[in-house]
Amino acid sequence: MANVFRQFLLDAENGDVDAVQRNIENGIDLETRDEDQQTALILSARCNHLECVKVLLEAHADVNAEDVDNWTALLNASQNGNFDIVRILIEHDAKIEHCDCGQFTPLMWASYEGHTRIVEYLLNCDANVDAVDEHGISSLSWASGRNHVNIVELLLKAGASPNLCDKNDTTPLIWASRRGHTEIVDLLLTYNASVNNIGMKNMTALLAATRGGHGETALRLLQNQTIDIKVQDKDGQTPLSHACAQGLTDVVAELVRHHAYVNTVDRNGDPVLFFAVKGGKEDCVAILLENHADINAIGADNKTAIWWAVERGRLDVVKYLLQFNPDVEVAGGEDDDTPLLLATKRKRVAIVYELIKYGARLSSTDRYGDNSLHIALRNRSRDIADILLSNPRHSKYLYRPNKRGETPYKIDANLQKSILTTIFGQRTLNLNDDSILGYDLYSSALAEILSEPSLRTPITVGLYAKWGSGKSALLTHLKGKFCCITL
Repeated sequence: MANVFRQFLLDAENGDVDAVQRNIENGIDLETRDEDQQTALILSARCNHLECVKVLLEAHADVNAEDVDNWTALLNASQNGNFDIVRILIEHDAKIEHCDCGQFTPLMWASYEGHTRIVEYLLNCDANVDAVDEHGISSLSWASGRNHVNIVELLLKAGASPNLCDKNDTTPLIWASRRGHTEIVDLLLTYNASVNNIGMKNMTALLAATRGGHGETALRLLQNQTIDIKVQDKDGQTPLSHACAQGLTDVVAELVRHHAYVNTVDRNGDPVLFFAVKGGKEDCVAILLENHADINAIGADNKTAIWWAVERGRLDVVKYLLQFNPDVEVAGGEDDDTPLLLATKRKRVAIVYELIKYGARLSSTDRYGDNSLHIALRNRSRDIADILLSNPRHSKYLYRPNKRGETPYKIDANLQKSILTTIFGQRTLNLNDDSILGYDLYSSALAEILSEPSLRTPITVGLYAKWGSGKSALLTHLKGKFCCITL
C-alpha cells in the first residue's frame, strides 16, 4: 500500500494526469504526504503541472495544505510565477495571506521574484500590501532592492508605504539606492519617500548610493531640497568622502555646491581629501583643494594626502598635489616613512623623480635609520639611485650609517654588481668642469667623513697628486662643504 501512495505522489510531481486521475477514481487519500509533508496538490503546483492541479482541486484536495516548512500550493505557484495555477488556487479559496516559515506571503514571493502579473492579480484580490517577513522586510522593499520597476509602481499605487522600515530601519529607498536603481528611487521620491531615513550602519539613501558608486542615483537624490548631505555613517564617512573614494566627480562637484564640508574627518581621523587621493581621480582632488581642503591634514598613523598618493602609486595626483606646496617631510606609517622613503621602497621611479625635483630631503630616515639611498641600493633600484644622486651634493648620504651601522656605500660594496660604479662610471669627463671631474662629489664625501662627531681634532688630511695637476682646488671645495655641513 505504501508503494501505491508513493507512486501517486510521484505521478503528481511528474505531471502524469491520467495516472493521477486513475488514483482518484480508485479512492486514494488525496492528503497522502511524502517525507516533507508535501501533498499531491503541493507537488503539482510546485512543478507547474496545471492539469494535475485542476484534477486534484475538482476532487476536493485541500487547497491550503501545508508542508513541513508551511509552504502551500499557492506559495509555490507564486514563487514560480505560474499565473494560471495562482488564479485557479485562489478561485478555490486558497489563503492569500498565508505565510511560510520565513513569514513570506504569496505577494511577497511574487514581488521578490519579479512576477508582475501575479502581483497585480493578488493586489486585485486585496492582498495585504504592507505585510512583512520575519526580518520586517515588505514586498515594496524586496521589489525596490531587486529593481522590479513595474512591481514597485503597482505596489505604490495600491497604497504600499514608501517609508516602511525593516528591523534594521532600512527603507525601500535605501534598498534601491544601495543597488543604484535610479528609476525606482525616482518613483519612491514621487510617492514622498523620506530621503533622510537612517538605516543599518547609520546609512541613509545618499550614503548608500555614494558608497556603492552609483553617481546617477546620488544626483537624483540630491535634487531633493531636504536632503542631509552632512550625515555620517557608522565609520564617520560622509556622502562626500564616499563620492571621492568612488571617483564620482559630478557628485563631488554637486555636494560641494551644496556646501558639503571638505575637511570632515572620519572615525580614524582621515579627512575627505585622503579618500579622493586613494580613489585616484585628479578631478575630485582638484575640486576639494580649490575649495580649501587642507593639503597638510594629518590622519591616522600620521599619514598625509601626499603620503597616500605615493602609497597608491598615483603619479598624476602626486604631481597635482605638489603644486599646492605640501609638507613632504611628514613621516607616517608603521615604518615612519616620508613620501620619498615610501616611494623608494615601492620602487616608484617617476614619483621619486617628482619628489626630488620638488626638494624632498634625502636626510630623512625611517625607524631603522635608513635613508632613501640605503633603500634604493638594498633593493638594487639603479634608476632610483641615479635620480637620488643626480645632485652631486647628495653623495654625502652614501656615508650616513643606519641604526645597524650600515652605510649605503657599504651596502653597494656588498652587492655582486655595484650600482654606484655604473652610475658614476657613466659621467663624461670635462677638464673645464670641476663638478663633472668629481671635485664636488669627492669633497662632499670627504667633508661628511671629517665631520663625524667621534673624530677628534686636530685632523690631518693628505692629498696625493701629481705636481701641477690642479688638485689643490679641492681644498677650496672642501672648505665650502664644511660650511654647508656646519650650517
